Amino acid sequence: MKESVIHVYERPHLRDPVFIEGLPGIGLVGKLAAEHLIQELNAVKFAELYSPHFMHQVLIKKNSVVELMKNEFYYWKNPDENGRDIIIITGDQQVPPTDSPGHFEVVGKMLDFVNEFGVREIITMGGYQVPELQGEPRVLAAVTHEELVEYYQRKLEGCGIEVIWREDEGGAIVGAAGLLLGMGKLRSMYGISLLGESLGYIVDAKAAKSVLLAVTKILGLELDMTALEERAKETEEILRKVQEMQRAMLEQQMPPAPEEEDRGYL
Repeated sequence: MKESVIHVYERPHLRDPVFIEGLPGIGLVGKLAAEHLIQELNAVKFAELYSPHFMHQVLIKKNSVVELMKNEFYYWKNPDENGRDIIIITGDQQVPPTDSPGHFEVVGKMLDFVNEFGVREIITMGGYQVPELQGEPRVLAAVTHEELVEYYQRKLEGCGIEVIWREDEGGAIVGAAGLLLGMGKLRSMYGISLLGESLGYIVDAKAAKSVLLAVTKILGLELDMTALEERAKETEEILRKVQEMQRAMLEQQMPPAPEEEDRGYL
């Protein structure tokens, strides 16, 4: 295998589909959100992407069966005849950060494939690492075209979470979540990246829920979030324990307070 290949099991006829990406990354935010979306919509797997740019290993599944690392495409047909269908990609991994050409090759293959189904809009999901969290995770957003800021703001009104647009001075979105928008823009596609605040070192279902709420608001979907909320509670409990450990370590490292001088008068 010299370049990425896509094995197609079905070629569904889709109506103006939106392409949603949720691959592993910071806090597994995008992957958790994508998997929950797939589960709740009963989306159908119809293609798999394999690439020599993925890690040189296989995964051991049930009954000791090995499988190559892969990403999977799913589709969902909107029962509303005036609604839009959805293509979702998630999977085992992204291209390692050091392989920049590999990122471009894999993302290009994804875009070639979804273009065959008439995709014009792309939504990418992921995590945004922060040193600390206060309250509900905010969602940072970036768009392909300036005029889309107002468009998506209207879509996200009243979604119950705080959506923050990335600062004007710039920044970067690494991996597929960024490249899909950047390369898609060159193909006359448009879209938005939604990144949930996360500490990054735990599987962050709480941030995934915030991101997915924003996605459902944009698409006008109603999803049962119960399973994701349960995982989010687990995240909160893990965070609480981590914070307690950090406080205990800081207290151990703090020097003892100096004894107070005798300030009595003779």
